[in-house]
Amino acid sequence: MKKKSRSKRFLALGLGCLLAGTMLGACKKAPVSGEEESEKVVSQADAGELTGKPEAVTLRFLSWQSNHAKGDQRIVEAWEQEHPDIQVEIEYVGDMSSKDYLQKTDLMLMGGEAIDIIMSPSISDFSVRASSDSYLSMDAFFEGEGVAPEDAYSMMPRVNEKAYCIPSDMRYDVILINKDRLDAAGLELPALNWTWDDYRDYAIKMTEGSGADTVYGSYFHSWGSENLRGISSAKPDNSYFNEDGSLTFQNPEFARFLEFRYNLENVDKASTPLADIKALNMNYRDQFFSGKIAMLPMGTNLLSDIGNEVYPHDFVTTFARLPLWNSEDPHYNSTGAIFYSLAKTSTHPQEAFEFLRFWTTKGVPLKGMFVSNEKNVDKMESTRAIVNGFEDLVDMDGLAALMEDPDWVDSYSTHAPEYQSQIDTILTEETDKYLLGSQSLEDTINNLMKRGNEIIAENP
Repeated sequence: MKKKSRSKRFLALGLGCLLAGTMLGACKKAPVSGEEESEKVVSQADAGELTGKPEAVTLRFLSWQSNHAKGDQRIVEAWEQEHPDIQVEIEYVGDMSSKDYLQKTDLMLMGGEAIDIIMSPSISDFSVRASSDSYLSMDAFFEGEGVAPEDAYSMMPRVNEKAYCIPSDMRYDVILINKDRLDAAGLELPALNWTWDDYRDYAIKMTEGSGADTVYGSYFHSWGSENLRGISSAKPDNSYFNEDGSLTFQNPEFARFLEFRYNLENVDKASTPLADIKALNMNYRDQFFSGKIAMLPMGTNLLSDIGNEVYPHDFVTTFARLPLWNSEDPHYNSTGAIFYSLAKTSTHPQEAFEFLRFWTTKGVPLKGMFVSNEKNVDKMESTRAIVNGFEDLVDMDGLAALMEDPDWVDSYSTHAPEYQSQIDTILTEETDKYLLGSQSLEDTINNLMKRGNEIIAENP
C-alpha cells in the first residue's frame, strides 16, 4: 500500500494566524446519532449485496508522526491481510509538529473534509475537540461489540459521559539514568520509594566538569508542566486541578518543587539551568543520549529512542520511578497517551472503529514503540517488544523492577477543561520568571492563582 504525504499541500493554507478555539467553534455540526451511524453501515451493506461483494472501503487516517511511518505500516499491512476490502491510507500532516497538525486538521474539519481517524496529543487537546463536536461518540460501536470501553482499556477518559477516543501509545513518567554515570559515582539503582532529597543527592554526585564541558546530574525541560512533577507523583488524576476544581498552585508540593528545582539549578549547579535550555533551544533527547546529562525525567516513549540510530551511544540506560517527598506516601505513576478518535466527518465510522480496535490491541506490539493500554496486558511484555534488538543498551533488570512494581498505580487525567491549555501557558510564563531569577516564589504563586482564577471565571 502506498502511503500519502500531503504536508506540502497544507503549508499553503497559512494557518499560523488562526486560533484553534476559533476554528473549533466554527466547525460545530449537529451530532450524528447512533441510529444514523447504524443506518450508514446498513446502507453500505445493502450496496454490497447488489454487487455480490462487500463495498471496498478506504479509511483516511491523519497523523503528524512521520517518524513512526515504518511501525505504522506494519500495523496497516497486518490489518489489510485480515481485511482486504478495508484499506487504510495514512497521511502525515504538520511536519512532525502536533501543534501544526491540530491547526490544520481543525481547519479541514471546519471545511467538512472527509477524515475517518484523527489524533490528539494530550488530554486537554482531546477534551476541547470532543466538547466541540469534532469527534463521534464510540459508545454505540462498543455496545455493538458487547464490550464496555472501561473493560477493554485501562485508561478511558469520557467527555460529557461519552467515549470519544481510544487512548493508546501509553507513556509513563520515569527517570532515565545513564548507568555509566551512576556506576562512576558509586551509586546504586534508586529504590522504588526514593525521595526528591535522594534525587538531589544523586544529581550532585553525578555532576562533573565546568563551563561548556559540564555534565549535569539532572535535567528538567522548558515546559511549564515540568514544574508539576512534585505534585504528579503524589496525587492522582489531573496535576493542574484539585478534586474540587480549584488550581493546585497553592498546594505545598508545588512551591516546594519550584524551590527545589531553582536550588538544584542555581545553587547546587547540578541540573541544566533553564536559561541555557531556552537560550540554546536544547533538545532533551540529544542532551541525554550524547551523555551531557545523567538523569532525565521523561516518559517511557523514549524507550524506542534508545535503539534509534539517530541517537548513537554506547552507554546502558537504567530507570527509576519519579521520586516522592516522603518515602512512605502513596505513589502515583503519571500516565500520558495519544488519543485516537473518529472524526465527525468520517464516511466509514464502523470500519474506522474496527481498525482502531486493531490498532490499539494487536497493533501495539507490531509497532513496537509503546506500552499497551489494553486491559490486563503485562506492561513488561509490551516493554520487551519495544527494546527487542537493543537489549544490550538497556538495564533489563532495572526496567523490570520498575514495570513489574506490584504497587504500580496508573494516574491520568480523567478529564481536562477546555481552558487547560490557557492555564498551561500562564504556568510556563510565571514559573519561568521565578526560575530565571526575575520574580519571587511568593509573587509567582500569587500571580498564578490570580491569572488562573480569571481564566476559570471566564469559562464557567
